[in-house]
Amino acid sequence: MQKKMTTRDITFAAILTAISLLLTFNPIKITLGPFTMTPASHVPTMVALFINPVVTLLTVIGSAVGFLIVTNPIVSIRAASHIIFALVGYKMLRSRVNVFLTVIVTGVLHAVGEMIIVFLLTPLIMPDVLTGTTAAAYAVTALTLTLVQHGVDCVIAVPVLTALKKAHLIRLPLTFAKLRAHDAEVSLDRA
Repeated sequence: MQKKMTTRDITFAAILTAISLLLTFNPIKITLGPFTMTPASHVPTMVALFINPVVTLLTVIGSAVGFLIVTNPIVSIRAASHIIFALVGYKMLRSRVNVFLTVIVTGVLHAVGEMIIVFLLTPLIMPDVLTGTTAAAYAVTALTLTLVQHGVDCVIAVPVLTALKKAHLIRLPLTFAKLRAHDAEVSLDRA
């Protein structure tokens, strides 16, 4: 049976979406052709992984809309592609997969997704500048920098998640040894 969205979930979605939108306006960006890297832009999505898939989806949509407003369509489409790594990451966490393995798998999915988008769409946006070799170079740059940024944003997300856990705002334990007890507690709450 599917759990209904609670006021808490809607509030989390709104706050994380607002933070995602604000981060798109961050003036500190690394820009290489059609590729941009905005520090901490994945943190709201990474936090949403610990809440539920609907909050995750809404956070990704907010980020994609924000990037569409402030930059080129490739960046917005890249942001929308985060739904793939985010939902896979959520499912892995709920399936009790080791958090470090989850970070690695989601990082690879994230980077490969962005690389494909940059490779396929860059020639459409910049046809007079690019050759196939240049598009491939941008794609490899996107792959490499996305892996780095994913790791850095995961490190930034840890203290945020720890603070939310200590404030009793997220229920999912950050230590997976306690996940079985948490699942039993949630089952009792639903009864």
